[in-house]
Amino acid sequence: MTKLTLDNVTVHYEGQPQPAVVDTSLSVASGEFVVLTGRSGCGKTSLLNVAAGLVAPAGGRASVNGLPIAEPGADRAVVFQNDALFPWLTVRDNVAFALRMRGVPEAERRDRSDAVLTQVKLEGYGDRRIWELSGGMRQRVGLARALAAEPDFLLMDEPLGALDALTRERMQTLLLDIWAASGVGVLMVTHGIEEALLLATTVFVMAPGPGRIVKRIEADFGRRYAAGEPVRSIKADAVFVLARAELADAIFEGELA
Repeated sequence: MTKLTLDNVTVHYEGQPQPAVVDTSLSVASGEFVVLTGRSGCGKTSLLNVAAGLVAPAGGRASVNGLPIAEPGADRAVVFQNDALFPWLTVRDNVAFALRMRGVPEAERRDRSDAVLTQVKLEGYGDRRIWELSGGMRQRVGLARALAAEPDFLLMDEPLGALDALTRERMQTLLLDIWAASGVGVLMVTHGIEEALLLATTVFVMAPGPGRIVKRIEADFGRRYAAGEPVRSIKADAVFVLARAELADAIFEGELA
């Protein structure tokens, strides 16, 4: 089992009076879906960026299977809220971009790209231009690009935040489908309370001033969906309703103090 670990991580940006994150630990193993949530400014994205190798911690240690994370790597694919696609490339070429940079032969790039486009329900869209796609479709292309590299971990920063409610709900189930089928480990940042509960195997609630984890909630709603239970049934369950209230209380506790 592959494991990504953040051990007593502190992030302190130059010129800032206090750390963005202080002494924070968590881990993500293969097959786990870990969600970071909390109020704005609590350091969620900072932690994700440390895991991605985009930010070096001021203290503590980030590692994969005990090996230090010093830079971005093919074992960790990042999906941002902004899809960051190249508009001058086709959908297929966007998906295959990292593979091309690694020198993967063209035929293999095409096969792999078409396979992951099918996985994100964009079969037949490989020759389309990015500007021809809706917002939800663009985000699926970004997800396909991440999956094409066959990473051990998907690191996602508010990947559904810019989508309308209906598209966002459809994307949530797509993420669960991909996670359940691939066994990849996921670390995701979201402000969505229901989204966090539905997707996560573990939810970490963070609070600001400085950023830190204040609560851990274990959940199995995503696994219930993967086992065949409809999302509507899950969200109507009294257990889900109570968990949503518990999570909301944890996020907003002390906000008006």
